[in-house]
Amino acid sequence: MSSEKRTRRSRKAKKSKVESQQQPFKLMKRPYKPIDIMSAEEVEQAHQYSLRILSEIGIRFDLREAWPILEEHGCTVDHSDGLTKFPPEVVENYMALAPSEFDLLARDPAKNLHIGGDTIHWGSASSAPNVTDLDRGRRPGTQVDFENLVKLNHMIGSCHFHTGHPVEPIDMPPNTRHLTSTLAWATLSDKVFRSYCIGRERVKDSLNMVEIAYGIDREELKKAPRIHGIININSPLLMDAPLLEGAIELAENGQCIIISPVALAGAMSPITLSGSLIQTNAEVIAIIAFLQMVQAGTPIVYGVLTSPVDMKSGAPAMGVPETVTGTLAFGQMARKYNLPQRVWLGSTSNAVDGQAAYESMMSIWGNLLSGAHIVLHAHGWMEGGLTTSFEKTILDAEMIQMMGALTPNLDMSDLDEVFDAIAEVGPGGHFLNSPHTMPRYATAFHRPMISDWRPYEFWSAEGSPDTAQRANAKWKAMLRDYEKPPIDPAIEEALNAYVVRRIEEIGNREI
Repeated sequence: MSSEKRTRRSRKAKKSKVESQQQPFKLMKRPYKPIDIMSAEEVEQAHQYSLRILSEIGIRFDLREAWPILEEHGCTVDHSDGLTKFPPEVVENYMALAPSEFDLLARDPAKNLHIGGDTIHWGSASSAPNVTDLDRGRRPGTQVDFENLVKLNHMIGSCHFHTGHPVEPIDMPPNTRHLTSTLAWATLSDKVFRSYCIGRERVKDSLNMVEIAYGIDREELKKAPRIHGIININSPLLMDAPLLEGAIELAENGQCIIISPVALAGAMSPITLSGSLIQTNAEVIAIIAFLQMVQAGTPIVYGVLTSPVDMKSGAPAMGVPETVTGTLAFGQMARKYNLPQRVWLGSTSNAVDGQAAYESMMSIWGNLLSGAHIVLHAHGWMEGGLTTSFEKTILDAEMIQMMGALTPNLDMSDLDEVFDAIAEVGPGGHFLNSPHTMPRYATAFHRPMISDWRPYEFWSAEGSPDTAQRANAKWKAMLRDYEKPPIDPAIEEALNAYVVRRIEEIGNREI
């Protein structure tokens, strides 16, 4: 056989195979203790200035329904505009009622999430209006894209919950979109998902559909949260009425609420981290206190979304040093209040390139070291949150799973066996087929999803696929092999019937 034929056969044998299999669903714990970047005195100082903001400046509640609740519990409300001032003791007393840990129950009990302690849960991307992939490029999101991303996030082991719409299905009517989306989450996956807190009616529909999907009644639902809702404070110091309506409905029914100011430093909060810290912390603790007034013991996640603004373009800058520093600081504030912390992950990059990777990795490290418990937008977010990428979804999963393979300590239990192995191999030998290596070689090291470890010659012969191209092949292989999780046909039929009925009832009405 000629050397050329042998080379071709060798290259064929070495050709990579794209497999859909990857790490199964795996809950994660943070391997390292959180980092403190502020002294105890500085943490207390930030808390006291936040209380001053709430007692002397106040925060505006646009929902009239909230005013009597606030007044009944010791706040002062200006009825001309809803500006509310909180006495410091009121804030501290009601914040203390929020639980430090709780469980979010999934349709599959194996995927329940414990929120608190040393756990960290990574969610899907959420709410981007656009979607992109290497085959079709950047485009507005559709229901098909939405459902494909739900399926992909269901299959990815490091995606522990659905943050929200991985991309907005723009082709679905906005007033009934929550129905078709909830149907997809409840049937195409069995992980924890979200209720959009835009008014009471959407939340009521979500609660009704959760009862159907889980086969429970309202009293059982109130005993433990099954869904989470996110309310974004309109920084600076404004709480919009529809989000308050939705949050009240969730609180009254015992469901999880993630509080998140959207504060872009230099635009919606002061340009310094210290200024953004005290303003956004004030916003969060005010809403936490209010929701405990609504329903004591409501499960709450302390969340702050702080990012500097690119002063040239006005775009948010993600994965930058200031974001990491802010995340660490807010982690300390969450620990002061003994509350779970929400963070985020994303990139400002417009392509699945080196920038997308290093900005996201900066966020991943910041999230781990801050003591965070819930990471929103963790799979696929890019372009400052305007786009979700199929390829970046896989890239983020690769990086998160690498972090999940970190161990907090070194296993020294086999040193006697190691010593014998070294003695057996001796000087100049190798350990490739040693008795110590053989039982361990398949499991000793973390195996990546898309990293290509082949020599240059074999990689080049296959067309020199870069990271984005390998991620493209991976997500398509996964979707080809997607299998719908088990669901009782009667439950699925009831969910479909509810959606059909509610779409007809809502019609063209705005809700």
